[in-house]
Amino acid sequence: MAFVYINGYPGVGKLTVAKELWRLIPSSKVVDNHSLIDPVAKKYERWMPEYYPMRKEVRSSALNEAIASTPDVTYIFTDSQSSDEIGSVTAREYEASAKKRDCPFVSIILSCHLEENMRRLQAVGRGGSSNTKLTDLGIFRMVRETEDIYHFGGPMELDLDVTEHSATATAKKIHAFIRERLSS
Repeated sequence: MAFVYINGYPGVGKLTVAKELWRLIPSSKVVDNHSLIDPVAKKYERWMPEYYPMRKEVRSSALNEAIASTPDVTYIFTDSQSSDEIGSVTAREYEASAKKRDCPFVSIILSCHLEENMRRLQAVGRGGSSNTKLTDLGIFRMVRETEDIYHFGGPMELDLDVTEHSATATAKKIHAFIRERLSS
């Protein structure tokens, strides 16, 4: 089937949308970026030299599992990668893995207005001791002001402002986009 890569700033709603999309695509699997980050964060702080190599190892393992899986499964990945060197290299690992699997790669960029993004970032149930989801508004503002989300560009990418849209409505738009692109 396909690799669907949902990228956007922290708190924009990537996982919520991915779960709704999962309901619409038979034989699909969601791989949340925090399922790849949190095990590493339990062992290493971001400033430690082991942190990024271990993240790459965990990510590579998940991607290799997806590459080797049955071809009828659509993988829905969530991520938050910027256009800096580390972010762009990391994002392209997903695209390269789709090529290795010989399946289409669909890039989805989610965004929303700053105020709404900050509200979502502080939503009940987000973050806490169980995961590394960003909830600090000061760090978030710095990220929004200094980092641009990575874009692949091209006809297989959909950029959506989800400020005033529910996760269900957003997932339906993404699903329609994927069906349209994969049928042409």
